[in-house]
Amino acid sequence: MQLWKLTFIYLFAIIACTFLLLMDVPKWQTFILLFLYVFLFTMYPHFNALLWTKNLKKVERFLEANRHKALYAYPYAIANQTIAEQKAALHKIITTYKQPYVKHNYASILAILENNYDQALSEAKQIKKEPFKSYMVAHSEAYLGNFEKAEALLTNLPEKWMSSSIKSLISFKKQDEENFKLHSTNAIKQARGIQKYLLTHSLQEMEEKFR
Repeated sequence: MQLWKLTFIYLFAIIACTFLLLMDVPKWQTFILLFLYVFLFTMYPHFNALLWTKNLKKVERFLEANRHKALYAYPYAIANQTIAEQKAALHKIITTYKQPYVKHNYASILAILENNYDQALSEAKQIKKEPFKSYMVAHSEAYLGNFEKAEALLTNLPEKWMSSSIKSLISFKKQDEENFKLHSTNAIKQARGIQKYLLTHSLQEMEEKFR
Protein backbone atom coordinates (compact mmCIF):
# COMPACT_ATOMS: atom_id res chain seq x y z
CA MET A 1 0.00 0.00 0.00
CA GLN A 2 1.27 3.48 -0.87
CA LEU A 3 2.72 5.56 1.97
CA TRP A 4 0.30 8.45 1.51
CA LYS A 5 -2.68 6.08 1.82
CA LEU A 6 -1.32 4.55 5.02
CA THR A 7 -0.65 8.02 6.43
CA PHE A 8 -4.23 9.10 5.69
CA ILE A 9 -5.70 5.90 7.19
CA TYR A 10 -3.77 6.20 10.45
CA LEU A 11 -4.29 9.97 10.71
CA PHE A 12 -8.05 9.48 10.39
CA ALA A 13 -7.88 6.66 12.97
CA ILE A 14 -6.15 8.96 15.48
CA ILE A 15 -8.70 11.73 14.93
CA ALA A 16 -11.63 9.30 15.19
CA CYS A 17 -10.19 7.71 18.34
CA THR A 18 -9.78 11.12 19.99
CA PHE A 19 -13.35 12.08 19.04
CA LEU A 20 -14.80 8.85 20.47
CA LEU A 21 -12.94 9.29 23.76
CA LEU A 22 -14.14 12.89 24.04
CA MET A 23 -17.69 11.57 23.54
CA ASP A 24 -17.15 9.27 26.55
CA VAL A 25 -17.40 6.13 24.46
CA PRO A 26 -16.00 3.25 26.59
CA LYS A 27 -12.36 2.51 25.90
CA TRP A 28 -13.03 -1.13 25.00
CA GLN A 29 -15.59 -0.09 22.37
CA THR A 30 -13.19 2.51 21.02
CA PHE A 31 -10.47 -0.14 20.76
CA ILE A 32 -12.76 -2.58 18.91
CA LEU A 33 -13.93 0.10 16.47
CA LEU A 34 -10.34 1.22 15.89
CA PHE A 35 -9.18 -2.34 15.28
CA LEU A 36 -12.02 -3.03 12.81
CA TYR A 37 -11.30 0.19 10.96
CA VAL A 38 -7.55 -0.52 10.63
CA PHE A 39 -8.21 -4.15 9.67
CA LEU A 40 -10.71 -3.14 7.01
CA PHE A 41 -8.40 -0.70 5.26
CA THR A 42 -4.97 -2.27 5.79
CA MET A 43 -5.08 -6.02 6.46
CA TYR A 44 -8.36 -7.08 4.85
CA PRO A 45 -7.22 -6.53 1.22
CA HIS A 46 -4.17 -8.69 1.97
CA PHE A 47 -6.10 -11.58 3.52
CA ASN A 48 -8.86 -11.28 0.93
CA ALA A 49 -6.42 -11.75 -1.95
CA LEU A 50 -4.61 -14.56 -0.17
CA LEU A 51 -7.53 -16.60 1.14
CA TRP A 52 -11.04 -15.46 0.38
CA THR A 53 -11.74 -13.78 -2.93
CA LYS A 54 -12.92 -15.52 -6.07
CA ASN A 55 -12.07 -12.46 -8.16
CA LEU A 56 -8.89 -13.34 -10.07
CA LYS A 57 -8.35 -9.72 -11.11
CA LYS A 58 -8.01 -8.73 -7.45
CA VAL A 59 -5.48 -11.50 -6.92
CA GLU A 60 -3.59 -10.45 -10.05
CA ARG A 61 -3.38 -6.83 -8.85
CA PHE A 62 -2.21 -7.97 -5.42
CA LEU A 63 0.48 -10.25 -6.89
CA GLU A 64 1.66 -7.58 -9.31
CA ALA A 65 2.05 -5.10 -6.46
CA ASN A 66 3.91 -7.65 -4.30
CA ARG A 67 5.85 -9.65 -6.88
CA HIS A 68 9.13 -8.41 -5.39
CA LYS A 69 8.38 -10.63 -2.36
CA ALA A 70 9.56 -14.24 -2.66
CA LEU A 71 6.27 -16.02 -1.90
CA TYR A 72 4.28 -13.92 -4.37
CA ALA A 73 6.80 -13.91 -7.21
CA TYR A 74 6.11 -17.56 -8.05
CA PRO A 75 2.31 -17.42 -8.53
CA TYR A 76 2.75 -14.20 -10.50
CA ALA A 77 5.37 -15.93 -12.67
CA ILE A 78 3.06 -18.87 -13.45
CA ALA A 79 0.61 -16.54 -15.16
CA ASN A 80 2.94 -13.94 -16.62
CA GLN A 81 6.49 -15.22 -17.02
CA THR A 82 8.64 -17.94 -18.55
CA ILE A 83 9.54 -21.35 -17.10
CA ALA A 84 13.03 -20.04 -16.36
CA GLU A 85 11.55 -17.16 -14.35
CA GLN A 86 9.24 -19.57 -12.51
CA LYS A 87 12.26 -21.67 -11.54
CA ALA A 88 14.12 -18.56 -10.39
CA ALA A 89 11.13 -17.56 -8.24
CA LEU A 90 11.06 -21.04 -6.65
CA HIS A 91 14.80 -20.91 -5.95
CA LYS A 92 14.28 -17.55 -4.23
CA ILE A 93 11.62 -19.01 -1.92
CA ILE A 94 13.79 -22.04 -1.09
CA THR A 95 16.78 -19.87 -0.20
CA THR A 96 14.78 -17.15 1.61
CA TYR A 97 12.61 -19.17 4.00
CA LYS A 98 14.11 -21.20 6.84
CA GLN A 99 11.08 -23.33 7.70
CA PRO A 100 11.83 -26.91 6.52
CA TYR A 101 8.25 -27.59 5.36
CA VAL A 102 8.35 -24.48 3.15
CA LYS A 103 11.72 -25.44 1.65
CA HIS A 104 10.73 -29.05 0.91
CA ASN A 105 7.30 -28.03 -0.40
CA TYR A 106 8.71 -25.61 -2.96
CA ALA A 107 11.68 -27.87 -3.72
CA SER A 108 9.13 -30.55 -4.66
CA ILE A 109 7.33 -28.10 -6.94
CA LEU A 110 10.64 -27.12 -8.53
CA ALA A 111 11.55 -30.77 -9.15
CA ILE A 112 8.18 -31.31 -10.86
CA LEU A 113 8.82 -28.28 -13.03
CA GLU A 114 12.14 -29.85 -14.01
CA ASN A 115 10.42 -33.21 -14.73
CA ASN A 116 12.41 -34.85 -11.93
CA TYR A 117 9.51 -36.68 -10.32
CA ASP A 118 11.56 -39.02 -8.13
CA GLN A 119 13.25 -35.98 -6.58
CA ALA A 120 9.85 -34.32 -6.20
CA LEU A 121 8.59 -37.35 -4.26
CA SER A 122 11.71 -37.40 -2.09
CA GLU A 123 11.26 -33.72 -1.20
CA ALA A 124 7.53 -34.17 -0.56
CA LYS A 125 8.12 -37.02 1.88
CA GLN A 126 10.34 -34.72 3.96
CA ILE A 127 7.53 -32.22 4.53
CA LYS A 128 6.52 -32.55 8.18
CA LYS A 129 3.33 -30.51 8.03
CA GLU A 130 -0.06 -31.79 6.90
CA PRO A 131 -1.95 -31.51 4.61
CA PHE A 132 0.99 -30.12 2.60
CA LYS A 133 2.85 -33.44 2.81
CA SER A 134 -0.04 -35.62 1.63
CA TYR A 135 -0.91 -33.17 -1.14
CA MET A 136 2.61 -32.96 -2.53
CA VAL A 137 3.26 -36.71 -2.14
CA ALA A 138 0.01 -37.43 -4.01
CA HIS A 139 1.02 -34.88 -6.63
CA SER A 140 4.41 -36.55 -7.12
CA GLU A 141 2.96 -40.08 -7.19
CA ALA A 142 0.49 -38.99 -9.88
CA TYR A 143 3.31 -37.62 -12.02
CA LEU A 144 5.17 -40.92 -11.57
CA GLY A 145 2.09 -42.82 -12.76
CA ASN A 146 1.43 -44.35 -9.33
CA PHE A 147 -2.26 -43.49 -9.45
CA GLU A 148 -3.43 -45.87 -6.73
CA LYS A 149 -0.88 -44.45 -4.27
CA ALA A 150 -2.01 -40.93 -5.15
CA GLU A 151 -5.69 -41.78 -4.72
CA ALA A 152 -5.01 -43.46 -1.36
CA LEU A 153 -3.91 -40.07 0.01
CA LEU A 154 -7.11 -38.24 -0.93
CA THR A 155 -8.66 -39.00 2.47
CA ASN A 156 -5.83 -36.99 4.09
CA LEU A 157 -6.78 -33.84 2.19
CA PRO A 158 -9.25 -31.64 4.12
CA GLU A 159 -9.88 -29.09 1.37
CA LYS A 160 -12.16 -30.12 -1.50
CA TRP A 161 -10.01 -28.34 -4.07
CA MET A 162 -7.03 -30.48 -3.07
CA SER A 163 -8.80 -33.74 -3.91
CA SER A 164 -10.19 -32.31 -7.14
CA SER A 165 -6.74 -31.03 -8.11
CA ILE A 166 -5.15 -34.48 -7.61
CA LYS A 167 -8.00 -36.15 -9.51
CA SER A 168 -7.56 -33.70 -12.39
CA LEU A 169 -3.82 -34.44 -12.50
CA ILE A 170 -4.46 -38.20 -12.55
CA SER A 171 -6.97 -37.72 -15.38
CA PHE A 172 -4.44 -35.59 -17.26
CA LYS A 173 -1.73 -38.25 -16.94
CA LYS A 174 -4.23 -40.88 -18.15
CA GLN A 175 -5.17 -38.60 -21.05
CA ASP A 176 -8.79 -38.75 -19.89
CA GLU A 177 -9.98 -35.38 -21.14
CA GLU A 178 -13.58 -35.72 -19.97
CA ASN A 179 -12.69 -36.40 -16.33
CA PHE A 180 -9.88 -33.87 -16.47
CA LYS A 181 -12.36 -31.12 -17.39
CA LEU A 182 -14.76 -32.27 -14.66
CA HIS A 183 -12.20 -32.34 -11.86
CA SER A 184 -10.26 -29.26 -12.95
CA THR A 185 -13.48 -27.24 -13.12
CA ASN A 186 -14.39 -28.44 -9.61
CA ALA A 187 -10.93 -27.61 -8.26
CA ILE A 188 -11.08 -24.06 -9.59
CA LYS A 189 -14.63 -23.53 -8.28
CA GLN A 190 -13.74 -24.86 -4.82
CA ALA A 191 -10.55 -22.81 -4.37
CA ARG A 192 -10.24 -19.18 -3.32
CA GLY A 193 -7.61 -16.46 -3.28
CA ILE A 194 -4.12 -17.19 -4.55
CA GLN A 195 -4.84 -20.94 -4.66
CA LYS A 196 -7.66 -20.32 -7.14
CA TYR A 197 -5.31 -18.18 -9.20
CA LEU A 198 -2.61 -20.88 -9.20
CA LEU A 199 -5.02 -23.66 -10.14
CA THR A 200 -6.68 -21.62 -12.86
CA HIS A 201 -3.45 -20.94 -14.69
CA SER A 202 -1.75 -24.31 -14.14
CA LEU A 203 -4.84 -26.36 -15.08
CA GLN A 204 -5.54 -24.19 -18.12
CA GLU A 205 -2.00 -24.89 -19.28
CA MET A 206 -2.66 -28.64 -18.93
CA GLU A 207 -5.95 -28.33 -20.80
CA GLU A 208 -4.19 -26.73 -23.75
CA LYS A 209 -2.06 -29.89 -24.11
CA PHE A 210 -5.18 -31.89 -25.03
CA ARG A 211 -5.58 -29.78 -28.17
